[in-house]
Amino acid sequence: MSNIDMKTMNIIFSALLGLSPLAGICGTATADFANPEDFTDFSVSGMSEEKTLNIFEGELEQELERIADKYLAEGETLTLVFTDIDMAGDIQPWRNRTNSDIRYVEAIYPPRLQFSYSLADADGNILKEGEAIESDLGFQMNISASVRGKNMSFFYELELLSDWARKELGHKDVDSSGD
Repeated sequence: MSNIDMKTMNIIFSALLGLSPLAGICGTATADFANPEDFTDFSVSGMSEEKTLNIFEGELEQELERIADKYLAEGETLTLVFTDIDMAGDIQPWRNRTNSDIRYVEAIYPPRLQFSYSLADADGNILKEGEAIESDLGFQMNISASVRGKNMSFFYELELLSDWARKELGHKDVDSSGD
């Protein structure tokens, strides 16, 4: 197939994808952070809270897309405001003289997220809101977190958020009209 034919095929495929009944059926999820410099334990490899926040936001964006796709109906908006994060593990400089910024992940240091949330419909009406404090003492036993997050700095924390979304938001109702 020539390059022109491939371009044409890409345009046709993109147009058909836009017409798909699955296109655009999810809502949006956003997050904000209240005073991350005051979070309990929020540092990757000795980085400042600001640099850590940049890494967290990048990983969180992907997780929020998954949550929106899986749990939010078209037009719904989930807004999270993180008020505290305590990362899994602990930095213990006395355990390693050459690299004091190693995070030791042990069961006695579970991840903890504290945030407020609101879920609104397309018209801005609040469907659900509240405060959440999520922690998991068995976080090291979670196979899905360890499998999907090997290259992530915050996979335990994001797995907590995913578990919260599953419990709190349930599955989206794609077609509630019954047609």
